Amino acid sequence: MRLLDLLSATASELVHCLDADGCAISRVIGDVLILVAESAPEGSTLQLGQGYLVPDYPRTQEVLATREPYTLTLADDVVDPEEASVLRELGFQSLLMLPLDLGVNRWGLVEVYRSAPRPFSTDDVRIATEIIAKASAQAA
Repeated sequence: MRLLDLLSATASELVHCLDADGCAISRVIGDVLILVAESAPEGSTLQLGQGYLVPDYPRTQEVLATREPYTLTLADDVVDPEEASVLRELGFQSLLMLPLDLGVNRWGLVEVYRSAPRPFSTDDVRIATEIIAKASAQAA
């Protein structure tokens, strides 16, 4: 299976299994995130431009550096303003970010979105991590 097909299937699986509304998988190239696969609501896209500068999004940068998942909702008491801005622009209220390693390489970022401000649970994070690990193994 081609890598882009695998990533697209992974995005769709994450949306389905996490009762989510969208998923973006981006490649990290230097300090830039480039969308390479998505599962978006019918008739829409998660592509907002040419890419994102990672240093402009501290929580994203933290996920990529620490390799630890991160969740947020717009209803949280404290929300990173940069991440909140993207969520609002895309029309979502909840976000789960996870690192994507392919083989031994730090490869990219997975973002799973919900339209409602329903937070992603610990079980959601576990399920997403398992789905991403399966995809990583298939890509190796």
